[in-house]
Amino acid sequence: MSEEKKIEKLEDTELEEVSGGMTRNMRAAFAVIRGDYGNGTDRMIRLEAAGYNSNVVQGLVNDYLKYGDVARAVINGDYGNGEARMAKLRKAGYPAETVQNLVNNLLL
Repeated sequence: MSEEKKIEKLEDTELEEVSGGMTRNMRAAFAVIRGDYGNGTDRMIRLEAAGYNSNVVQGLVNDYLKYGDVARAVINGDYGNGEARMAKLRKAGYPAETVQNLVNNLLL
């Protein structure tokens, strides 16, 4: 995938757990997808005012919209575990680190 972007590991403070088991930022990403934070600059301002890093949340939104089905398949065990999982994801043409980061945000 030529457009693969590098996803920075989230800081511990950004991995704060909330109800439902997913990270605070992932819950905000779903709220963005629902339209709760508006669009464009307004979205960024609202996210920042609510205490989120708008770039982190928007990155999760983009990743979920692009790789959400793959992440759910990983959660279901379709790609195995550990290095075998990463190899299978890469072989299938997916950015393994991005998908794993998304899985982590969905499950933490």
